[in-house]
Amino acid sequence: MSKECTTHHHACDCREEKFKQLEQENAALRAALTGMVREFDFIKPLQQEKVVLEKARAALARKEAQP
Repeated sequence: MSKECTTHHHACDCREEKFKQLEQENAALRAALTGMVREFDFIKPLQQEKVVLEKARAALARKEAQP
């Protein structure tokens, strides 16, 4: 590996290796985040349905509690 960047600065091999590791870590984190977002997109409607059911249950309880 060359010790000189073709654009503007000198870079040692250890620095280039560190950047390579950071790029790999970044790619892995992006993949994990994408998976989490897809999972959340699946769960979100279920959470909304749960809220609707809880509101309906509370309304029914109030109605039953009325004399």
